[in-house]
Amino acid sequence: MKKAFLILASVLLISSTSFSQGLYIRVGGGYGLPIGTASIGEKLTYSQVTTTTTSYTNSTKNVKASYGAGGDFNLGLGYKYNDVITFDLGIEYLKSNKFETYNKRSYIGTGLPGIDNHITTTSAKAFLFNPSVIFKGGFWNGAPYAKFGFILGIPTITKDESSFDNTDGTSAWAQTWKYNKGIAFGYQSAVGMNWKLSDKMDLFSEVDFVSMTYYAKEGNLKKYVTSNDGITWKDILPNTVLSQRQIVYKNSFDPNLYNDGTKPTVAMKESTPFSSISLQVGIKYMFGIKKD
Repeated sequence: MKKAFLILASVLLISSTSFSQGLYIRVGGGYGLPIGTASIGEKLTYSQVTTTTTSYTNSTKNVKASYGAGGDFNLGLGYKYNDVITFDLGIEYLKSNKFETYNKRSYIGTGLPGIDNHITTTSAKAFLFNPSVIFKGGFWNGAPYAKFGFILGIPTITKDESSFDNTDGTSAWAQTWKYNKGIAFGYQSAVGMNWKLSDKMDLFSEVDFVSMTYYAKEGNLKKYVTSNDGITWKDILPNTVLSQRQIVYKNSFDPNLYNDGTKPTVAMKESTPFSSISLQVGIKYMFGIKKD
């Protein structure tokens, strides 16, 4: 019995040592550019100048966005199965770029001079989970690789809206909406290179391609203030009814159902792109020496 126990303990020790020699952790970050964008609004400008005559100028520009564009920080844990195949689990924090749409109107001269501006800024933050498989080759102190996997995301989209109009007196308001709940799903592929710094440490760089779409399940009004001069603001969020401050997104619903304000507003689900192409750079540390 004692001999059997010693044999089992020896096998487990050898197995755990071999397994730990294939383990690594990595830390890195990068910046992504948008791909697979969708239209989120327009940039509209209008100007009216009145003297003895009236002249008009205007312009319109479509704004496309993907909230996968921006900076990210990532951590990962991996296991080198053999010289070719590695399994990797990454956790990433993404902070997207801000995207602005607006309707800006200005009136100069006689009549009711002033401006009438409505500006919307949207951005997103997300925690992403990325299991993947890495296929690696090697030469000298460098090792090119390809990576394939899928991504699960927990995003929150923030929309800040503001309005200012002083063409006939002054009125202004500002709102902040948060859109969240639901899981984003997508696919990821990458090509990269490991550069060996020491027996236990590598520098890696890679180009990542992410295709991911998110469907928010809920929108909540977090801020609603108004002003009669653009300086002193009044919080009117507590005065709103539930249908004004909460939206529930569904795949289908009856638009004829009566809502007395005590229930959330119901709307159709909308897809939000989180696709990107990014450059990632970081450091990888091996727990044991398992040479290529």
